[in-house]
Amino acid sequence: MGLMNNLIDIMDFPDDRFKENVLKYRPVGIGVMGCSDTLFELGIAYDGPEGRTFLAEVMKTITTACIECSAMIAKERGPVYEWNDIKDVSLEIFSKITGNNERVLDLVKKYGIANIQHSTIAPTGTIAISADCSYGMEPCFGLVFTKNLIDGTTMNMVNPIFKRFEGQSWYTDDLLARIAKNGGSLKGLRGIPKEIREVFVVAHDIKAKDRLEMQSDLQRFVSSAISSTINLPKDATIEEVSELYKLAYKLGLKGVTIYRDGSKKSQPVTFTTLEKKVVEIPTPIKPIKRPKRMPSTSYQMETGNGDMLVDVATHEGRVLQLVLNIGKSGTTFNTLLEALGRTVSIGLQHGVPLPAFIKTMEGIQSDRPVWYRFEDSDKKPAQILSIPDGLAKLLKRYYVDKPVEEEEEPMMENEKELCSKCGNYSVVKIEGCSVCSNCNLSVCG
Repeated sequence: MGLMNNLIDIMDFPDDRFKENVLKYRPVGIGVMGCSDTLFELGIAYDGPEGRTFLAEVMKTITTACIECSAMIAKERGPVYEWNDIKDVSLEIFSKITGNNERVLDLVKKYGIANIQHSTIAPTGTIAISADCSYGMEPCFGLVFTKNLIDGTTMNMVNPIFKRFEGQSWYTDDLLARIAKNGGSLKGLRGIPKEIREVFVVAHDIKAKDRLEMQSDLQRFVSSAISSTINLPKDATIEEVSELYKLAYKLGLKGVTIYRDGSKKSQPVTFTTLEKKVVEIPTPIKPIKRPKRMPSTSYQMETGNGDMLVDVATHEGRVLQLVLNIGKSGTTFNTLLEALGRTVSIGLQHGVPLPAFIKTMEGIQSDRPVWYRFEDSDKKPAQILSIPDGLAKLLKRYYVDKPVEEEEEPMMENEKELCSKCGNYSVVKIEGCSVCSNCNLSVCG
């Protein structure tokens, strides 16, 4: 208590107003953790009247000792701010939370009190894990459970008190596995001594009403408001939750949290075995092997970034390869077009439907839309919003709305010339100039 009081003088505060009020009233909170483990050690059941009486007596002892110490500090350093104004109401409260300890109350009447608040019961989550004990006043969550860590890994944890039975004939690895599968509980499991099952109860074994009564008995002897978490099974109803909050209010509790198991997709502690979902992995489509020679058609269309050359190669009526090029747009533009062409080609060769690509690309906008007639006979021009949009409209017009017919005639060698640079038969005549649709080599420079 003296240490906590001294810490107030060297604390950092976010705001001067915080500092002013804390120094006036000097609240501290001496608390407990490991309540459930303590009852395990003593052989007392958490959900029985003996367990509630014992822990309530512990808190009354702690709070009474803190108030006595605070009175002695006030003797040396003086009482809290405006003590005479709050003396009567404070003594009334101190009488309740000390069980009307007259000796301590006489010290408070004589010297005042140095701290307006003395005891609390915090959740102590991470701190309790570090100390290897149960959380605050909460019952044991599970004798054996799986802890989901922040990095995505899991850890199997066995209650340290229960682990002391290691060496007993009934304590086996198989039993631990069954306990974990049973939500960390001994309930319903055979082969465990009755006296062990009755004492080593866990959160889901304890009725919600017993949990609230435990909190109520402890709150009587704690100077700050406390709260606890009531664990409900997955099938808990709205009506059951409503009744618990009404009971908590009736018992005079300051706060309570209700958690229904499995209500979140991911929770820190797993109590139950989640239903396993079988995910069917589709059989991958066997890629179509690209023939060494394929007939292709070259298209030249206008875009906002210049004329684009589109070389569409087909096999057995299916589009299998696209080669894209824009005249003198520079290396960066053609690099991106080459990547787009290769990506679409690989997708087509692995069974992705052509309409899926068209749906993805059609409608993509840029800052350079143009109007373009695919054929001179078109009555109205089409609006080309961007290069992907233009490619989608071209493929839709010539290969979806008007499907490719089966090629019956073999490709003639004089249709395309051999490229001296890349070695493919991909050189075509465009406006009197020989251009390779594969590597972009142009004899016209």
